[in-house]
Amino acid sequence: MNAAAAMLAILRAEGVRYLFGNPGTTELTFLDALPESGLDYVLALQEASAVAAADGYAQASGQVGVVNLHVLPGVANGAAILQNAARARSPLLMTAGQQDSRLLVEEPILAGDMVGMTAPFTKWSYEVRRAEEAPMALRRALKVARTAPTGPVFLSLPMDLMTGEVDDDGGPAPIVTTAAQPDETALRRAVQLLLTARTPVIVAGDGVARAHAMPELVALAERLGAAVHGEPLYRRISFPGTHPLWRGGLFPTVSGVRKSLEAADSVLIVGANAFAWFLQTPGTPFSPHASVIHIDADPWEVGKSYRVDVGIVADPGRALMTLDGALAAAMSAPQREAAAARTHRLRAVRAEYTSRVIQAADAEAESVPISPAYLFQTLARLVPEDVIIVDESASSLPYVLRYLPLATPGSFYGSKTGTLGWAMGAAVGVQLASPGRKVVATIGDGSVMYALQALWTAAHRHLPITYVVANNASYAILKSGMISLALPSAKRGVYPGMDIVDPEIDYVGLARALGVRAERVDKPRALREALAAGLSHDGPALVDVVIDRTVKGML
Repeated sequence: MNAAAAMLAILRAEGVRYLFGNPGTTELTFLDALPESGLDYVLALQEASAVAAADGYAQASGQVGVVNLHVLPGVANGAAILQNAARARSPLLMTAGQQDSRLLVEEPILAGDMVGMTAPFTKWSYEVRRAEEAPMALRRALKVARTAPTGPVFLSLPMDLMTGEVDDDGGPAPIVTTAAQPDETALRRAVQLLLTARTPVIVAGDGVARAHAMPELVALAERLGAAVHGEPLYRRISFPGTHPLWRGGLFPTVSGVRKSLEAADSVLIVGANAFAWFLQTPGTPFSPHASVIHIDADPWEVGKSYRVDVGIVADPGRALMTLDGALAAAMSAPQREAAAARTHRLRAVRAEYTSRVIQAADAEAESVPISPAYLFQTLARLVPEDVIIVDESASSLPYVLRYLPLATPGSFYGSKTGTLGWAMGAAVGVQLASPGRKVVATIGDGSVMYALQALWTAAHRHLPITYVVANNASYAILKSGMISLALPSAKRGVYPGMDIVDPEIDYVGLARALGVRAERVDKPRALREALAAGLSHDGPALVDVVIDRTVKGML
């Protein structure tokens, strides 16, 4: 068989079902083998949407997402989403056709250094130099992508090499097990610090979700009676959002984290980057009196920026299970009673908070324009418990996290970098990976325009995704930033280039042109019915909701 057929056979043997992509001339020799491969080609109308769909699929399925792009310009179009995949640690394989290798020295059109372009965002990037290398390179790429810490890889495939004959059986890549057990000495020290803590706090990162370790984290938190925060910019569900010990995500500044963790005398960080910041503020995130324990599968993350008293490099699930067992064996009766008392107090605080936010949204039930709180509370009351939210709502994100029932594993995926243009396509991949669950994409109006083409793919595949557009006719998150930075223009109410008006965009018309059912809502009394209709539609639907345009600072 030729190199292209061998590579597609390897992907099939790996269990790959979908090849996401947007084709071009240099990919034709690769795609020629596709009809016989058994893989399903998912066509996107722009490269960024193709990469986002593959990223969403990888995150939701836990398998390698595979995307094929068109030479240097296509890779450039997808690079912003590749950066998101790198931050999210998605096991993603990006490939791109390269010009004929015999022409490269003559600098043909569209050719370029794709390996150099993708290297900052991948674990491994390589250009195949001989047809015989192609199967070897693909198996290596797949192994690297799914070996912890997982992440994207890239292969450049010169078009002439794909038709070269190779001697290969098309078998899968090797499986490398890296689920290490925690070091016993470090574990004993962690147990000692947690048992003597009066106010332990846990910071859960997306790595807990990637390790499927939510049950282990819940068990440990309940044993300790510890409050649980999400890492700053958490974009996966690692702890149930409805649990009485849940305290929400940490604000992505040093001062914001310090304020939330000030009372903690022991901080356990699991599967998190400690920490990714959004704005610079002075200080350190931990009190000098607090002990810090950090568990992660990636040694680079442990103690990367701030002091750590105990660092444990291990699979988060195994580490949490072992740590919980050790705590259970070592806890005295008074320590168990103290943990129960902490749980009781935290449960009461959580109940009061939940009641308050519900009342706040209900109080705005008649407000025109529709308030974001009322929009997302109404949506929350309509979606099934196991709904999957794919988010890129920017300024509306706090309301998404506050009101929607993000309690089950795999119920939330968001852009890890804040780069716009990810969620529209990612929802396609998430839905393909989760055919039995309802997917709702909560999207800002500005975000829609970065990747509108994804609606066509959703319609073409007849995917039952509901896109809910929180429409404030602006880049409101940027306005909030200007207010928070106390910039002179914001004080005058002037926001350069941040209003999407004159004319406002007809999202309903755009969606219908791409084959998607769409409706606009600007009155709260019509909101429930419009959302219910969009959620029950058997194909993709878009609900354009006109929300309050009042802007407040982030800090």
